Amino acid sequence: MRAGRACLSIPAAAAAAALASAGGATAQAQSPKPMTLVDITTIPRIQDAQLSPDGRFVSYMLVRPDWKADAYVPHIWRQAVSGGEPVQLTKDDGESLARWSPDSSTLAYWSKGQLFLVPAAGGTRRQLTHHATDVVQMGAGGPGDPAVAWSADGRSIYFLARDPRTRRPEATTLVAFEETDFEQLRLWKVGVATGAEQQVTSGDWSVISYRLSRDGRHATLLRSSTPLTIDHYRSDVWLLDLESGAIREVTHNGIYETEADLSPDGSQLYFVADANQDLDVYYGASLFVVPAAGGTPRRVSPQAAYSVDQAAWAPDGKSILAVANMGVHSEIVRVDVATGATTPLTNGEHFVIPGWTVVAAADRMVFQLDEPTRLGDAWTLPIAGGAPTRVTGIYDTLGRDFALPRQEKLTWKGADGATVEGLLFYPIGYQPGRRYPLIVQLHGGPGLSDKFGYGPGFLLNYVPVLAAKGYAVFRPNYRGSAGYGPDFVRDIVGHYFHNMHLDVLAGIDALVARGIVDPDRLAVSGWSAGGTLVNKLVTFTDRFKAASSGAGVSDWISMMAQTDAVTRRTFWFGGTPWDPHADLDTFLNQSPIRDVAKVKTPTIFFVGERDARVPQPQSQEMYRGLEHNAVPTKLFTAPGEPHDAGGWRPRHTFDKANLELAWFEKYVTGRPYQLEAPPAGMPAPAR
Repeated sequence: MRAGRACLSIPAAAAAAALASAGGATAQAQSPKPMTLVDITTIPRIQDAQLSPDGRFVSYMLVRPDWKADAYVPHIWRQAVSGGEPVQLTKDDGESLARWSPDSSTLAYWSKGQLFLVPAAGGTRRQLTHHATDVVQMGAGGPGDPAVAWSADGRSIYFLARDPRTRRPEATTLVAFEETDFEQLRLWKVGVATGAEQQVTSGDWSVISYRLSRDGRHATLLRSSTPLTIDHYRSDVWLLDLESGAIREVTHNGIYETEADLSPDGSQLYFVADANQDLDVYYGASLFVVPAAGGTPRRVSPQAAYSVDQAAWAPDGKSILAVANMGVHSEIVRVDVATGATTPLTNGEHFVIPGWTVVAAADRMVFQLDEPTRLGDAWTLPIAGGAPTRVTGIYDTLGRDFALPRQEKLTWKGADGATVEGLLFYPIGYQPGRRYPLIVQLHGGPGLSDKFGYGPGFLLNYVPVLAAKGYAVFRPNYRGSAGYGPDFVRDIVGHYFHNMHLDVLAGIDALVARGIVDPDRLAVSGWSAGGTLVNKLVTFTDRFKAASSGAGVSDWISMMAQTDAVTRRTFWFGGTPWDPHADLDTFLNQSPIRDVAKVKTPTIFFVGERDARVPQPQSQEMYRGLEHNAVPTKLFTAPGEPHDAGGWRPRHTFDKANLELAWFEKYVTGRPYQLEAPPAGMPAPAR
């Protein structure tokens, strides 16, 4: 972060100890060592930094792998903002979602499906809830959306939980398809002193997200007909009076609102929606305000400048604080509600990790930054702006222990002359004038963007390992990415593969022209929308010596029936394949399977067995096509895993990286590669 000073509060010895299990050297090491897959798997990660209302402490989860259990296990720590040693508050089998009481004396947290309390000073924990179903950790109202919140007076804690599973009259040994097999999601509260639980909402609908007003009298709800992902885009904003139980609808507009919250004076709400002023969809995420009594929403944030990741009211209610996606970096900004004028509060080569929080009582905000030499240390910043303060120092020795690649923003021209940008990670020991093999990594979404730092998929993408082996890594923010205005993100509407694949190839050409990249040693990889783009590229060009497609789409027609998230994709294609008079050619012409016979690139496929977003048959279709045509290919399925590979078990993610790297070494460099041995204690492969 460029603005302000950094106040180190964890002594160097503690920071070095935090990295010791990664096999890294201490601060006294002679030179940084090349990073391995085992190193990446073992480096601890900070998550969910929260500032106490009195502004004195930051709590956070420190996540480490448990090799025997094959799981990442979080524990809750407390760090004084003024400095000193961090204090571990929990030591059970995994604790998360810590939230401060209004008087800063207690932390509520989630463990094994229930809520617990622990004194902020440390001490004996107490189980608070004994709910019939698991307490939900996160809502669906945007990134970093917690489903647990203290009441303003500290006497109660609100939470979300599903109804108990009921045995219906038509009970059968067969399992119903998901659209008819669900239990509604309710808002509950529990008394802190007594543990008595009270159901707050009822009816044939779900609360998929909520926020409490600052005076504790109201809750802003995102209300949906079901809790299923497929129905999230049909949700609307409602306002619940927590004293009387009266509830009223605030919006009814057919768009998906997130981050909805009531202003400090109770007169209006803001929400974030991927829409323009006329509420036409897919224009990039913008801030809107609407009267609390209902009415026509008004867009507040300037649409062409950036897209909005998160938001929160400033204490005076005259401005909204937000995390703005600005392409290869994200920043905290203040947006004037009346005029839309935007004032940046941070500026740097970093990514503001989801979970940024405004703490009005402390007059500060707390956030984590993913940076080129730090993986997410916690910072605080005055709400009015000014000098940010770094609170944690877990990654103080990371750049001294390990060789980390230099990161650089690149810009180039697309085939139509539009400006495109992305990030280049240089090989370790880069020498000007020498050409290097290149791995192109394509982000998902596609309405996301790659930013400075390493992103949530640190092991999934293992960039420092690739750089240590002499690869350059290129992450292009191709057309369809967020953070570059509505025209850029809408380039895929009506013709999904319009410019995105051409943008990637033009970026590679720019690197070749600069003398950095060897045009005869190229590989490409991606996950989700990135995997879909890989599938397109290998049907479009033979330039790549190897490819890796993770959870990518093959056939948009079959995909629309298989996925749990139909609605957003209808914006791209103007409807579904089963609409009356549907133009099936629009779907087929944008489907990589249409040109699978043209593929010559050796391609490896990965997918989670329980991927509901881009199910396994999509990868299998591409694999079958390549296999039939004698193109070198493999398909690997991760047992029991969902779409988001960042949440896979350590062994599965480790194996994915290991197999992918072996594929690149074989087909790109021709070097022998011995699969890296997993850490001692990690479970052996199932087969």
